[in-house]
Amino acid sequence: MEDWQMTPEERSLKYEREQKERKTKRQKGMKSLTAAQLKVLKRSHNNLRKIINEIEEMNDLYLSDIRELNSCFYDIGNEFLLDNSHYWNYKDPDDAEE
Repeated sequence: MEDWQMTPEERSLKYEREQKERKTKRQKGMKSLTAAQLKVLKRSHNNLRKIINEIEEMNDLYLSDIRELNSCFYDIGNEFLLDNSHYWNYKDPDDAEE
């Protein structure tokens, strides 16, 4: 049944069920992380929160914030086996070859 064919109550129940499924999957994923991965994620998330707040309040970045962003980038890349190439060397595997 399409969304437009549902009553508001049915639509609400559908979206609540979908949100619960997403939350369950996310919790399972978080439990599967190693302690080091979780530490990197939490540290990076908190640094990003701090930097975003400073950008919003002052419309500016400190050099220490840029250093933290750089550190977060490499920490996440190393813990999750992502490509840490510089921007101009990075080739996105999802981009189609032309």
